[in-house]
Amino acid sequence: MKLWTIQGIEIYERLKRDGITYCLRPEFGDDLLYANAYKWMAKQMRQRIGEPPLKSIEYPMWAWYQYDSAKRNKPPRSPKDFSEDLSVLMEIEMPEQELLLSDFSTWHHVLNQLPLDDYNSIIKITDDLNKKAGKLLSFDDYDSTLQKRIEKSWEAIFDINRRDVVFGKQHKKNKSIQATFWALREENVVSVEFLERKGDIIKTITYKKIR
Repeated sequence: MKLWTIQGIEIYERLKRDGITYCLRPEFGDDLLYANAYKWMAKQMRQRIGEPPLKSIEYPMWAWYQYDSAKRNKPPRSPKDFSEDLSVLMEIEMPEQELLLSDFSTWHHVLNQLPLDDYNSIIKITDDLNKKAGKLLSFDDYDSTLQKRIEKSWEAIFDINRRDVVFGKQHKKNKSIQATFWALREENVVSVEFLERKGDIIKTITYKKIR
């Protein structure tokens, strides 16, 4: 399956050095919402595509299957997608059995710990709990039964053919679809473009590997 992934230069150098590269740990900072979301995705990957090839791999790598549609599947040069300084944009070919595809738009429900499937009934419960507590509760304030129900609702992101109100009634060909996988091997790489970002300006450069 053809994908595109944007990575930091250190990821590429590990790939060239070791023949395999992976995500050591995303830069969450103090954002527990993102940390919990990535851990949930990793759990789903273990259940759906199996364990990572190396025990040291804890978090998934990300790529685009469709950036915003089937016609625009390759990511554009947008400053919001590239970090400052050096990045690599790689076209890759991955075996389907090593990938987990999901809807990028509704992935934000996971990032923000909001229900997805069965949305209205769950929101009514959380609104009642907030009113009773006299404050806005966080996901960690809910009992384990409600937490599991919300987490179960997130599994709808993997149904990329789904069309309803929450999903914007979009056909698959008009969706942003992301792919997660455990590791990238050198033989998976089709092409590499080295890019340098300075502010809002992104340009292609010739990059010489440090090692």
